[in-house]
Amino acid sequence: MTLTKDGRRTKIVWSFESRVLDDARAQQVITEDVDAIRLVLNRATADQMPRFIDQLRSLHEKERTAGASPKPLPSIMIDLQEGARASVSGLAAPREVAFGESVTLGESGSGATIEIHSRKWDGLFQEKAFVYGGYGNVVLRVKTVNGRNISAEVVQGGTIFPDMDLHVPSTRRPPALSEYKTAELDGLLKKGIDFLVLPSVESTADIAEFRKFVAKTTTGSSTPWLVLRVDTVVVYEKLDELLEVVDGVLISRKDLALSMNPAQIPMVTKEIIQRCNDHAKFVLTASEMLGSMRRNVTPTRAEVSDIANAVIDGTDAVVLSEEVAHGKYASQALQFMRRTITDIEGSKTAEEPNWVKMAPTVSTEMDAVAFAAYRTARRVQAKAIVCITKAGNTALKLASFRAPVPIIAVTFSPDVLRKLSVVRGVDGLVLGVDPRIDDVLPVVNDRLLRDSWLRSGDRIVFISVTLSSLSREASNLFTVQQLA
Repeated sequence: MTLTKDGRRTKIVWSFESRVLDDARAQQVITEDVDAIRLVLNRATADQMPRFIDQLRSLHEKERTAGASPKPLPSIMIDLQEGARASVSGLAAPREVAFGESVTLGESGSGATIEIHSRKWDGLFQEKAFVYGGYGNVVLRVKTVNGRNISAEVVQGGTIFPDMDLHVPSTRRPPALSEYKTAELDGLLKKGIDFLVLPSVESTADIAEFRKFVAKTTTGSSTPWLVLRVDTVVVYEKLDELLEVVDGVLISRKDLALSMNPAQIPMVTKEIIQRCNDHAKFVLTASEMLGSMRRNVTPTRAEVSDIANAVIDGTDAVVLSEEVAHGKYASQALQFMRRTITDIEGSKTAEEPNWVKMAPTVSTEMDAVAFAAYRTARRVQAKAIVCITKAGNTALKLASFRAPVPIIAVTFSPDVLRKLSVVRGVDGLVLGVDPRIDDVLPVVNDRLLRDSWLRSGDRIVFISVTLSSLSREASNLFTVQQLA
């Protein structure tokens, strides 16, 4: 694998619902410059996912064996999100509702003002609960509940679209991870996926137990990193505790905005990103990014600003809305996303994230060695920080400082390299063999000169927290080196 310094540190995740996955989509994915793909699990169409993953890998291998130089295959992320518990049905065309209007909600065919399809009617509605259509396009307040006949008042008028999702945050219950131990998930885990996005689980014990299940199911293949969806106030408030048992988080801002004042979301997003940095966990920022490009060839100014602010806040990756995959402008959306990232990161006024602590807490040996290496790299104007990382932890720690210096993670595992693909500022190399400890630095020197943008005479900071290039005993060290 050859490293190319393209100037983009923030990573891109491309999202798809399982029902849009086909051979044409697989062909499109391998031609685009994305770091990971996020597949949103829908149990009704879950059987399309394993076939899609196989097709993706097959097409990539065909290009490689044919002598082509395909783009790196994106890492694969499976999202277990619950999705909406109800959706509008039986509506042939958009319908306007006005503030103060009385409406009824009921089952398909009931003749209600808004007919609904749901597999989870029990407890879905309750008196005085707010019902959000399309994450706030329309807001209703429930007046009475009589079985599956609901009367409500419009408190925010707008347009109700066919198939629009409906959300009732106040009646939502924490998900049980045991419900996700299904044959569909077993099959996907055995395919060797890289990330598993968990729903908004509030119990560290449940996550720890689910991790054991995942590890057992993936015996003989790569165990995915667990990513926690942060989309409720409870998960947000317990985040420091939950970060101890996951590998990263995905911020679902549109769901968070249903459970707290939407005006708080920008600052809450910044805070979550900083808390993830404090714990050396990666963080993905999501929610309808460039969603309007499902139907429009250009994004709104607000959408472009949304991406720019996420980059400035220090997110590891931005997540393209899965809605975009339903339209015909996905390639243009990815192009806008890449351009926005590179423009922001290339700006002198946005050289560093605006919410990252410049003096993080140092409480362990890894913290001390990694932070000292980071500061040294800045002072000596090193071209890169190069680290040996067997499981990815050293690279995650270095990346948590949000250094403007590129980080090159040298690992012995392609699985670890794929996982690091979503970590900000980190690129990677795989050593085909694990050399003798005394030979690590010379071997890395040769690989960097052969396979990276670095040249002879360039200064790097080399760091190892699990190996030593100076002795046969493991030790923690960093050293300034000049490639030769």
